[in-house]
Amino acid sequence: MVFPFIDVLRGFAAISVVVYHVIMHFNWVGFPTSGPLVWFRTGWMGVDLFFVISGFVISLSAFSTLDKTADRRKFLAHFARHRILRIVPLHYATCVVFVVYIYPFMFFSLDGWKQFATHALFIHNLFLMHQGGINGVNWSLGDEAQFYVLMMFVAVWLRQCPPWIIGVGAVAIAWTWRLFIYHVTDISGPLGVFPRFVYATQLPGMLDEFACGILLARFVRTREGRRFITTNSARLWVFPAATVLMGGISFLVYWHNAIYWDSEWMVVSYKTLFCVSCGLLVLSACSVNQKSLLLISAPFRYLGTISYGIYLWHLSIIEAFKRLGWLSGPQALPTILILTILFASASWYFFEKPIMQRFGRRLSPDAGA
Repeated sequence: MVFPFIDVLRGFAAISVVVYHVIMHFNWVGFPTSGPLVWFRTGWMGVDLFFVISGFVISLSAFSTLDKTADRRKFLAHFARHRILRIVPLHYATCVVFVVYIYPFMFFSLDGWKQFATHALFIHNLFLMHQGGINGVNWSLGDEAQFYVLMMFVAVWLRQCPPWIIGVGAVAIAWTWRLFIYHVTDISGPLGVFPRFVYATQLPGMLDEFACGILLARFVRTREGRRFITTNSARLWVFPAATVLMGGISFLVYWHNAIYWDSEWMVVSYKTLFCVSCGLLVLSACSVNQKSLLLISAPFRYLGTISYGIYLWHLSIIEAFKRLGWLSGPQALPTILILTILFASASWYFFEKPIMQRFGRRLSPDAGA
């Protein structure tokens, strides 16, 4: 199953993170605090949207592969190969560029090798001073890679177990983890809320968001789900209306508790509320299949195609311009957006895509599948 408008959401999530970081890094106090643009002041939530989308598309990919082969070893090899080819090369490349041009001192640091090792193994998010140690945005890749490993071992079970077990189990684990982290971390120290953020956003604490995507994948694979998102006219207003309603509720809750990390119930439960909004947004995107909209959305879908590059390149560009000191926030935004898209486009066409085409392999269906 192909859902082209998911790429629109990927592009939106990536651009949201870029704009948020421009606002923060350039101390853009004049950026709107009301109206639709206020979303970008919470653009870090684009990462949460990414996790829901990831749970959705990775589950669809895993389930589709399992449909084609009954051989568990073939499934594991195929799944691992494609996940590695997709995230590892650009992660390594952007880490090298970041260190060479932004943090060259790390080559001469006694502890630099530890940063290199944890980032190479995608476990940097498990260590307080390594999470964000190189190209800070790649902290989420630790969660992603660990989710992929988890999927390798539970995809067979996830494909057939009752959906309510997935949902209740993931929420229970995530809430228990975040509650534990809330009570064992002290935000009054010199690092402020950073330790609470690092530990609360490790994989156990994000399982509700990944599980939301998994449940969406289960839904669209059912006969009823396929029929609803492709032929039922109600889909064109039910999902968007529900998205607006839940999105409005989640934003009201957030803006009334924007300190966030001081609030036990926000740390524990808010991400679950927000991921429901993200899930409805994903279903809205899955329900759009009009040819005219596909044509109009082509530029935005392209941003989704290169969204991984946008996400990994933009912080290096921001840090470079901060060091030059040439730009203010309003000047920095268009410059950084254009350069980020150019870097992401180049890395997609000349680096990421060729690697996937050269080393990726299609899986032929088994006779016993």
